[in-house]
Amino acid sequence: MEQAIIACVDAPRVLPYPATDGAGKAWYLAPMINRLVFPVVAGLALVSCGGGSGGGGPAPTTPDDLGGGSSEASVTYHNAVGPLLDRYCVSCHRPGGQAPFPLTTYDEVYGKQSALVYVLETGAMPPAGYADLGVSERDMILAWLESGAPEGDPGQAPLVNVAARYSYHADARAIIEEKCGGCHEPGGIAPFPLDSYDSVVGVAAAAAYAIETGAMPPWPPTTGYTPFQHDRSLDPQQRHILLNWLQSDLPEGDEAAYQAPVPEGTPERSYNLQLPLPQAYTPTLRPDDHRCFAIEWPLDEFAYVTAVDVLPDRLEEVHHVIVSVAEPEDAHHYYAAGGEDGRPGWYCLGAGGVSARGVPLPRQIGGWVPGAGREPAPEGTGFGVRPGSVLLVQMHYNTLTAEPQPDQSTILVATAPEVERPARTFLVTNPAFLAPGGMPIPAGEPNVHHEVSLPGALLGSIFGRELGITNRDPWVLHQGFIHMHNLGSSGRITLQRGNGTEQVLLDIRDWDFNWQSTYNFVNEVLISPGDRIRLECNWDNSQANQPFVNGEQLPARDVEWGDYTQDEMCLMSVLMTQPAADTDYSYRPSVHLESPAYRQQFTPGDLVPLQLLLNNFSLHEPGQHDHEDPAQHGGGEHDSPGDDHDGVYEGHYRVYLDTDDDEAGHLTAWDSLYYYQLPDDIEPGLHTLRVSLRGGDHHALGIQQTVEIEVVADPSGERNRLLDASAWVVQTAAGDNWPQHRPDTLHCPANSWYPEGEALEVETGYCEYLSLAQPSLSDVRAGDTLHLVLWHADLAFEEPASAHVAVSLAGEVIWEQEVAIPARAEIFDLRIPARNAAAEGSEIEFHLHNHGYNSWTLLQLDVER
Repeated sequence: MEQAIIACVDAPRVLPYPATDGAGKAWYLAPMINRLVFPVVAGLALVSCGGGSGGGGPAPTTPDDLGGGSSEASVTYHNAVGPLLDRYCVSCHRPGGQAPFPLTTYDEVYGKQSALVYVLETGAMPPAGYADLGVSERDMILAWLESGAPEGDPGQAPLVNVAARYSYHADARAIIEEKCGGCHEPGGIAPFPLDSYDSVVGVAAAAAYAIETGAMPPWPPTTGYTPFQHDRSLDPQQRHILLNWLQSDLPEGDEAAYQAPVPEGTPERSYNLQLPLPQAYTPTLRPDDHRCFAIEWPLDEFAYVTAVDVLPDRLEEVHHVIVSVAEPEDAHHYYAAGGEDGRPGWYCLGAGGVSARGVPLPRQIGGWVPGAGREPAPEGTGFGVRPGSVLLVQMHYNTLTAEPQPDQSTILVATAPEVERPARTFLVTNPAFLAPGGMPIPAGEPNVHHEVSLPGALLGSIFGRELGITNRDPWVLHQGFIHMHNLGSSGRITLQRGNGTEQVLLDIRDWDFNWQSTYNFVNEVLISPGDRIRLECNWDNSQANQPFVNGEQLPARDVEWGDYTQDEMCLMSVLMTQPAADTDYSYRPSVHLESPAYRQQFTPGDLVPLQLLLNNFSLHEPGQHDHEDPAQHGGGEHDSPGDDHDGVYEGHYRVYLDTDDDEAGHLTAWDSLYYYQLPDDIEPGLHTLRVSLRGGDHHALGIQQTVEIEVVADPSGERNRLLDASAWVVQTAAGDNWPQHRPDTLHCPANSWYPEGEALEVETGYCEYLSLAQPSLSDVRAGDTLHLVLWHADLAFEEPASAHVAVSLAGEVIWEQEVAIPARAEIFDLRIPARNAAAEGSEIEFHLHNHGYNSWTLLQLDVER
């Protein structure tokens, strides 16, 4: 049975080393790197396409497992096929469903046998975007059809596990209402409601697929850094419950067991001003038309704008909207600009200013981008607006894939006569990016990075003047927001404090132009004069990432900063206020266990991927702490366990298994990614891993997190090593399986590769091409599983390049990968089906053709059967 489970992680690189637990037992720790690719071949519970890590219960039985050929064990409609079709097909193939015929009864299925054989053999069904059958499940249904499609008895014991521990009313309903109902409601922005049991069951397969792939609920920020209000993401337990229920037979349960979710207390906003554009406007410039409109400010008295929202009239053509205010003394310039070309408004770029000399740029007070929910401004804040001001609306229309239509969007504004904390909001970037050639994104490059570090004192002096903030004063940041266009791949905002600590304010690993939003911090962040704010943007300008127009993919081209959709930007939004009186702006380190996942399944002896996300905390080996260095802590005394450790921002951590006792056996580590090996004799069942942060003097900082994992019986039955790290020899040119890569002259001295414990280390700064070979330590049979683990550190080179890594067995390539350089560190943990048999002693070749600086590590290649 085969199933791929993909997990992605990020971290810096440290070389592998042995470490000890509290009892002196040696553990082998492999630092895990950046993107962890973790395909797994194992027995499955019924799961959707994309992996079964959230599933519980026994694996489905296959025809090969039944044995004996007895009628009790034969596959029938009632004991296997019916539940599978109910799970994967009936959400569409039901009376009144979107598919052309139902598959809800045995007779309906029996009458469509030929169609079922065709779609199963061709893979045409389920359609893309819906949960897919596993290989064993597909084979089971085909075998049943070939055997005559026996109906069986409704009372037969099921051969596949589709029973759920969860029900709709008791478990799933409250989660769906809390995390999905705001969009999936009648008339909402989502395409269908999820407001009843029947409506959810009708899209169960699609919902499971969207949750497993992370597409829904849409929440781009990486969990584990600075927390935000109104977080739509599923926590690990919620995700586990939904997937188990959606991937079961979907029991409705007892409505009396339902408990409504507790509302978060989001303040209701009453928009007292509804201001449509003065006239409808039809875009004329294609594909991008930037048009500004002046709207007379309607209030006769000074007021504060406390919230702004936009109701786009034509969602398909509105790219973004920026709402600003110009002062009364400048209003006539903007009124005069409108209609100068005979059409409503005027052509504008940037912040929507006019070309008249000496007219200052307007103040931005709000806006709209695709995916932005109605996130309210922080409670008690507002932007002052004087009578006689003018509201400026910059509409960016994009008609690349839509025909121009008249648009008359509406601006919603909430005002108040007084606010507790007057605010200022503004967009900020590196001014050098705007100059020609200042932010190059070359055609064909898949990984382009630009960043800027902005002094907090400078931002305070430029934008905080009206709030009474100078370059010597602290100020408060309330939100996180990043803006790029369609080529964006990831982005990050980091606060770099003057004392050396760093706090990731917003991290978006998987940028999606259609899901942009402003994220309010749970706790507002103090920016001191000596602090800096770093903005990082990354783009993928490869050919594969280009947009399609009329079914044709556009060719990659050089891109830089620009206002058009096919250009790019890199900017952040700042909402600034004075610090609040009597507010605690202190901060503490945090740790978040991103891997392993909640209730993730492992077997005894497994290497558990342990991934930590840390904020306001730097890792180093024990003993490197300097009590006299104020940059390493807040000055508190911490020579003994009873001392104050609140100001410690560096150290290491310990990992405990199934214990709350800090004196019990533990693992001491100081890299944010590891493999943690479970004991070979660990009992199946639920177990707890606990991570505890420690200062350089080993004292607990009172900061920890736990994760519950599940240990199941080892399905492999047998594991044998294939490699001996000390047995590698240089491959001959005649035996090299990749002669097309082999240079005429090899530059790889003997001391550039060496065994490191059970691993092979290759220092690629000294070795540009390596081909090693050794005889396998065990035989391999067709159908066995090959377990391969290797990784590389951050790769750099003077110019863009690539690395090629591969492994072969008995002359057959079992795995290979191209890596674009420069590249963030990456680990590969792979389980690969063996297609052919290979006798013990067959040649294994490890090939590495690398232009990067740093190192590669090959940890293991085992056979499992």
